[in-house]
Amino acid sequence: MERDKAAFNVNLRLHHHELMLSVVIPTYNAAAYLPLLLQQLGEQTLLHKVIIIDSESTDGTVEISQKENVLFVPIPKASFNHGTSRNLGMQIAQTEIVVFMTQDALPVSPYALEQLVAMLQSREDIAMAYGRQLPYPTTGIFGRIARLTNYPNSSIIKTKALIPEMGIKTCSCSNSFAAYRKADLESVGGFPADTILGEDVSVAARFILQGKAVAYCAEAEVYHSHDYTIAEEFKRYFDIGVFHHEQRSVLSEFSKAESEGFKYVIQEWQYLQKNGHIGLIPSQLVRTAAKYLGYKMGRFEDQLPKTVKRWLSMHPGFWT
Repeated sequence: MERDKAAFNVNLRLHHHELMLSVVIPTYNAAAYLPLLLQQLGEQTLLHKVIIIDSESTDGTVEISQKENVLFVPIPKASFNHGTSRNLGMQIAQTEIVVFMTQDALPVSPYALEQLVAMLQSREDIAMAYGRQLPYPTTGIFGRIARLTNYPNSSIIKTKALIPEMGIKTCSCSNSFAAYRKADLESVGGFPADTILGEDVSVAARFILQGKAVAYCAEAEVYHSHDYTIAEEFKRYFDIGVFHHEQRSVLSEFSKAESEGFKYVIQEWQYLQKNGHIGLIPSQLVRTAAKYLGYKMGRFEDQLPKTVKRWLSMHPGFWT
């Protein structure tokens, strides 16, 4: 515990019993995750209220939630949208700070919320702070690389001044574990209601272009990772391409995603070589090709019929 405290090197300006924050978690069939997640949240050092926005779960999520001290808000499954469903949670929240999490993100320590919120409050211009995502111990090599590459062990506060250096990475972030000042989130109209994913990146880009800051807090950690098949990588990157096409007016101020994708491929190669996984490079090349093809098709989604887009997408419900 003392070691965890030592790692907490941001300026804490909180009084534990004076601050009440809201933690909004969209759920769908979350029974496999929810008991441990709610237990870990219950051990956090900051007072908070959990708000669950559930999309007609059928696996016991409702019953688990009803046994806990959470605000449970059911919505029709067909109405779920990454932006609007989180906006609903923001509107319900009666606190100045709102933390968004996903059902499969698990706090690493009892200080995770405290560290994240402290980073948010460390400077007046920070509108959003997001935490570090570590791979679960059982995560495969490619899922592990993704987390270790995209979520390094050093914090950074990102502003407009960093766009020439960081490009699209300047607004990179994740609502799997992120804290917002509610007033700032409302000032940009909340999350976009028409985006397939990336509602967090869209808002972060707007913050940065307004002169506000987005903070990455490496000390605030959650376990959160995925093992995607090659087909799933294609679909995921198709959706990312769709997002970049949809949000092009906002993202045009930042460098093209392709250049950052190339840098990531190089980092993947280096990791595989350094850690004795050279034999996986052919698989990595196929995976990279699937991502690139998916992304390019997503960028031209307006030229595809809706039935094809449903088939290519990881979120087919978005196209109904």
